[in-house]
Formats: sequence, C-alpha cells, structure tokens
Amino acid sequence: MVGKALVTVNNLSVRLRSPKCRGDEMLILVPSCLQSSKCTQKVTVDVANCRRCGNCAVGAILDLAERFGVRVACATGGRLALSMVKDDRVKVVVAVACEKELRAGIIGAFPKPVSAIPNVRPHGPCKDTDVDMEEVRAAIERLLVGEPSADEKQEPT
Repeated sequence: MVGKALVTVNNLSVRLRSPKCRGDEMLILVPSCLQSSKCTQKVTVDVANCRRCGNCAVGAILDLAERFGVRVACATGGRLALSMVKDDRVKVVVAVACEKELRAGIIGAFPKPVSAIPNVRPHGPCKDTDVDMEEVRAAIERLLVGEPSADEKQEPT
C-alpha cells in the first residue's frame, strides 16, 4: 500500500511540475517480466530483438517508442534499471514495473522525473505481466515537448 501511495504522489508531482523533453531525452523502461515467458527472443539484451508477435506488450511499447522517437530499454532488475536511468542523456523516464520496483526507482532516480506506471499481474508477480498501453501513450505525450496531449487540452470557458 505504501508503494501504491508513493507512485500516486510521485505521478501527481510529475504532472504538476510538467517537465518536458525531446524524444531522444526520454527513456521508456520496462521490466523483463513484461515479455511472454514462452518467448525465445532475448529482449533483455536488446529490445530490438522483439519480433512483435503480439503475445506480450513489448512490441506495442516498441511501436509507441518509434512513433514518438523515444528510447526503450528492458531491465532484469533494479540496479540495471537505475544504471540506465543515470545516463546523462536521459532527462525523463516513463517506467513500467510493480509498485515495489517503481518505489525504489523513483527514489533512486531523484531528481529526474519518473512517470511511474504500475504493471498488471494477471499471472502473479514477475511472470507474464501486462501494462495499460493507453497509460504509457498518455505519459509519453505529456512529457514530450510540443503540442499538449488530448488529456491536457482544456475546453474554453
């Protein structure tokens, strides 16, 4: 419950600060458990190894990354994830993981803004997880320099 609360407060803080970056300054960080456990491709070595078969969300995330010109990395654990986030080229992170890993990542990445998206665990923790792709897309759009996303546009009063 603490992890969920920290993620919620963090995401509210990121929205209020409204950090913006170019596509090449953003990193989408996904956990290895997002990949189908039946897949033989090694996306932890290089996410470009994904064949985009549709059996997991990795291919859909790669499609979004290409569409918006952002980088994607897959981490097998927290230390590897933090080393990727600490890269000086990374200004903003969109992270997908369980609340426990997101909590550690938010704290470890500080002061870099992290838009944290909890994964869905229909098969239990650490295996064949999923993510709401609409949340990922919205986070990317909110953080990129340029036109405001649809959910940021307000009706004239």
